[in-house]
Amino acid sequence: MTADGINSRTVRDDTLDVFRQLGMTTVFSNPSHTEMKLFEAWPDDFRFILGLQEATVVGMADGYAQATGKPALVIINGGPGVGNAMGSIYTAASAHTPMVVLGGLQARKLQLGAPFLDAPEATSLPRPYVKWSAEAARPQDVPALIEKAYHIAKQAPAGPVYIGVPEDDWVRPAASRPHRVRTVESAVVPDPAVLATVAEALNSAERPAIVAGPGVEIGGARRDLVKLAERLNARVYGSPVWPRGSFPENHPLFGGVLPPMPELINQRLEGHDVVIVLGSPTFTLFTTLDLFSNAPAPLDGSDAPALPEGTAFYHVTDDPEAAAWSMAGTAFVSPPARFVRDLVPLLPQRRRVPLPALNEPIPAPQPSEPLSQAYLFHLLSQELPADAQLFEELPIARADFHEQIPLGPDNGYFATASGALGFPFAGAVGYAVARPDQRTVVVMGEGSAQYTLHALWTAAQHNLPVTFVIPNNSGYLSLKYYLDDTSQQAWQVGWDLSGVDMAQLARGFGCRAERIESPEHLRASLKDALTADGPVLLDVVVDDPGLFRL
Repeated sequence: MTADGINSRTVRDDTLDVFRQLGMTTVFSNPSHTEMKLFEAWPDDFRFILGLQEATVVGMADGYAQATGKPALVIINGGPGVGNAMGSIYTAASAHTPMVVLGGLQARKLQLGAPFLDAPEATSLPRPYVKWSAEAARPQDVPALIEKAYHIAKQAPAGPVYIGVPEDDWVRPAASRPHRVRTVESAVVPDPAVLATVAEALNSAERPAIVAGPGVEIGGARRDLVKLAERLNARVYGSPVWPRGSFPENHPLFGGVLPPMPELINQRLEGHDVVIVLGSPTFTLFTTLDLFSNAPAPLDGSDAPALPEGTAFYHVTDDPEAAAWSMAGTAFVSPPARFVRDLVPLLPQRRRVPLPALNEPIPAPQPSEPLSQAYLFHLLSQELPADAQLFEELPIARADFHEQIPLGPDNGYFATASGALGFPFAGAVGYAVARPDQRTVVVMGEGSAQYTLHALWTAAQHNLPVTFVIPNNSGYLSLKYYLDDTSQQAWQVGWDLSGVDMAQLARGFGCRAERIESPEHLRASLKDALTADGPVLLDVVVDDPGLFRL
């Protein structure tokens, strides 16, 4: 207080203290005019991570939050800035990434008109892809509102939240008492009766299977899931559109990632009598088999997607909405990771009998010019550090990626949870900000890379240990192969990306880069790029792989 009783502390002062109390002192931002009062006299105990476009900023924050397990802080313009970021906010919501997005708004006294950078109905703009959004009725309530947003963001199912703050709120007097944050911790545990029910079903099953979703890995229960699978001698599948690896792909019980098509899911699962789905929706679908046909489409009288009859499905998720629309016969709302840990002691060890192979052994790909994407992934697997964290976005090459790079127990795996392109490029940089002690590897097509290309600049500015590997096939080939040969030629302008030189683009952002066209060059460059001090991009020219596999 000043001598005349006026509070000398501002809303900005109290807000910075709330950020400190919450541990949110790393800020991801692409600032605009409407946030500048917050950034005046910026304190040196905060780490500011600048991104060159808002979609990239939110993607970096997403990767950071997945590395730390805590809500990340994003500060961007609340109108066009949030508009630019919507694809990344959508991805963060789909991945259940905890995040507080603070949107800068025009000063209150200007909002009666239509000022520059206006954000009318600002709290509605990011919906429905945020869990909650709000704007303080009074400036002095901003710190308390930010704390509320933090707690909502991390509650299961976690996700992004949005707070709009008018620019002049930062310089207004704070509340008479500095805001002190509260402790809000999850105390939700699995119901013992539910655990007993599921344990009995699994113990009685002759051919049990497990579908591992991202919720297991988010809760840190990957090794517990290995114990569970080994006790049951059960096949483990990755959930469709696997955004995080929750089971080692090189484990003999791993059956691969389920394809996001109901017909193919049923082919994989119908041989099992009991299936438990842990920490994933049942199921995230991408398309149906009939949509791959180019024949004239009759009136759609088909049934909605359904799981195979004769198989009992038990679904465990912390998302009440996912449980409400689950195709499984029985769904339980419970923390998946804790459920796995508590279930293991209830299952006796079965006799371990090798399960029959699901596929024929895959021959090692051979070098060629032009290079094949399978050979690129084969060499990458040989050079990959045992604890490398992989970020993948390969709509045309995901099957080859998982076949050639069976990730081990210490490898992290991250992919887009939403289908919106661009997350891995930015997410890997955010992850490396949080974990500079680990090598982060991005494997991403040149088409997807364009969405968050700006992350290269941030990686170079902070000299982060990120290796970007681009299988460059000169096109949006996942679109090309939806079309018949005639349509491919007629619509070439819609999928052809000839002339994109990722190495030159990377150098323009200050990132070391090489363009690679021969097997000999590839092996040597991979060795160097995976141990380099700072970021490196390899633009690897690969042949058109033909029709993609799910």
